[in-house]
Amino acid sequence: MYWERVSEQIYLFTSDRYALVNSVAVVTDRGIIAIDGLPFPDEAKQIARFLEVRTGADFYSLILTHHHMDHAYGLFAFPERLDVIGSELCRQRLLEVGEASLAEARESDPAFEEVTLRLPTIALESGEFTLDAGNKTLRVFPLPGHTSDNIGVMIEEDDVLITGDAVMAIPIIADGDWEQEIETLERIREMEPDTVVQGHGEVILRGEVKTVMDEYINYLHCIRKEAEVALKKGRDRKEIWDIPLERCGLERVPLGIASHQLHVANILSLYDRLKAEREG
Repeated sequence: MYWERVSEQIYLFTSDRYALVNSVAVVTDRGIIAIDGLPFPDEAKQIARFLEVRTGADFYSLILTHHHMDHAYGLFAFPERLDVIGSELCRQRLLEVGEASLAEARESDPAFEEVTLRLPTIALESGEFTLDAGNKTLRVFPLPGHTSDNIGVMIEEDDVLITGDAVMAIPIIADGDWEQEIETLERIREMEPDTVVQGHGEVILRGEVKTVMDEYINYLHCIRKEAEVALKKGRDRKEIWDIPLERCGLERVPLGIASHQLHVANILSLYDRLKAEREG
């Protein structure tokens, strides 16, 4: 794990063991607000301890952007008294799949025995939620597409947007919705935040946001076209593994060896959807 400062009071923690997944901490007058956790227990505990020692502040609240375990597991390391802010859809998904997924993780790695799932205790059903933390105002709102339950967090005073996996180095829609993801990326482009903290990958800095959003939107249009061509030509699903990520304008480097697998999962999800629509 490594860390950096996004601004004077915003810390970013990135796992070097799993797909550059990010966790964020905001130091406010009322205490520390942690947004998502890293997946491995030792990383999560390192973050909590680092923040205690580095800032000398108490913890104020937790925010969970969506139910995927690489973001949810690490919340166990923070004080139990803290509320967890998330969407109602996130809470439902964790109730449905969370314990089963955690049991699988424990079977593969005993280190996960100490992890307990934290469900949202303040659940956003629709619209926006504003968290007043004294010198910081955090606006929480839906950013669906990667998943239906994904939310974003805008730190108003810093113009910093934390997106969860609505934005990541390779947009992933295999567990979500292609149209919603494009709409979300277009919304972020129109918002023009100063800084975007992706769910996975490097921070998108001032002046780069529009360009990067356009790259991601173009990528999503490209993978749909690839799925349509494969279906039209009657290609077997196995042949989709030969479609390179680079053909759609992105590189494998940011997410390492997982990049091609995630890219193929995107195309396959669209291929299966289009095939079902045709047959239906």
